Amino acid sequence: MKNYLLSQKEYILKYKNLLSIEVILCLLGCGTLLITHQQTWFIIFFLITLLQLIIHMTSFFQLEKKFITFPIIFFILSYIFNYGHIPIKAFNMDFGNNVLFPLWYIQFDVYKEAAVFALLAQTMLFIGLFFFYKYMMKKHSNSYTSHAIFDVSLKKIKLIGIICFLIGIIPTLYIDISRLILFFQGGYANTFNLNVHDFVEVIANFFNFSIFALIIGFSNKKRIANIIFCSTIIYKVIMMSSGGRGESIVFLVGLFIVWENLVYNLSGKQIFYLILLGYFGLVLLNFIANVRNISGFSLTEIVNVFLYSLTDNQIVMALSEFGSTFSTVCFTIASKPGPTFGLNYILPIILVLPNIGGFNANVVNQMIYTNHINAFNQPIGGSYIGELFYSFHWAGFLFALILGVFLGYIYYRIVISRKNKKYFLYLLATYITPLLFFWIRGYFGAIYREYIWHCGFAILLVIFFEYLSKKYKKGEFKWLK
Repeated sequence: MKNYLLSQKEYILKYKNLLSIEVILCLLGCGTLLITHQQTWFIIFFLITLLQLIIHMTSFFQLEKKFITFPIIFFILSYIFNYGHIPIKAFNMDFGNNVLFPLWYIQFDVYKEAAVFALLAQTMLFIGLFFFYKYMMKKHSNSYTSHAIFDVSLKKIKLIGIICFLIGIIPTLYIDISRLILFFQGGYANTFNLNVHDFVEVIANFFNFSIFALIIGFSNKKRIANIIFCSTIIYKVIMMSSGGRGESIVFLVGLFIVWENLVYNLSGKQIFYLILLGYFGLVLLNFIANVRNISGFSLTEIVNVFLYSLTDNQIVMALSEFGSTFSTVCFTIASKPGPTFGLNYILPIILVLPNIGGFNANVVNQMIYTNHINAFNQPIGGSYIGELFYSFHWAGFLFALILGVFLGYIYYRIVISRKNKKYFLYLLATYITPLLFFWIRGYFGAIYREYIWHCGFAILLVIFFEYLSKKYKKGEFKWLK
């Protein structure tokens, strides 16, 4: 017991500087509430949040000596979606009138409160994720075991991928092509006229799960895995031209992490070239954003929009648009809705069941908490930071610690399953990452349905394969080994 307490004390002392910096940044952030001059506040708060992001990225880099990891990507996206407008305002740049800037609708004091709440929530999220991951790796990395049924061969994972692909490809093509047609007929707004039952979308998204399974299953055959990866990027980019980008982007980001970790480990030089390529990717994303705002589709107009997107400041444009998500946090705090004490995280698990007769419509209404705040008639989406405040008010940033522990557990499962070559467990752990990335600007309850349906089906397939292997021991099913 004495040795255990000593080791825990040494562990805390080792990271006391990190914790001290986090506390100081939070105190400085809270201190900015006293600043009344807007430009001064934006400059100081920008420096605080930038330093916080650098510390978080550096800390997570030390864990694996890699930049392309789940927590680093998560916190970069969290920064962009919550603080995208702050560097623009700090440098006194113009981000245009086509984005949603909260200060056009709320008081500056409320904006500052929302920014500080986001700072505190991200701090607690980081602490929960970082230290729980360290704890789990220290305790279990040398004694990791899993149930024998999850020791699934790459051949079986390929088969799972093929089966899920066949299930999802037809409804996926139907939905994506229908949206493209509607887009060319009447613009981005017209795509919302496509009414597809939620259950059909769940079936269609077996396609996404299949790509994860196929990349992992063919990870020992890099040429095939690269073809699948590149083909998926091309398909998703084409389908993003209908205007909807969010889910496709986070899906590709999650898939990229899997591909980079298992198939093609990038060097520092290659990552630099990838960043340059990503800049041109921003050109494409901004082009899509601008195209969906035009009413006609003449070749001349589309070319003009492309040239405009090409010459504009891509980083400012991206921060400007994605940073609009922070409006949800501001509007939530301004509305001061009654706390739900976590029910909006728990009740949506009912949504796993098909919505026959609309029995779970009320749960959907509760999950989409933005229905219950004053959004000033603006088309806002969700926000995991806003959801924390909606559920617990100012105590919500403390609850972020629990969410951080949850993310730390996911990260631990990703790393440990990869290190121990438990590829099926790696599939289950990594498939949730795009859903978590989208949660940054969405709703936690939206994760349950897709993850449980797709991963649950994959587990049933594994059990079925195991049954066949035991039933036919004479060798009729050698191809399943």
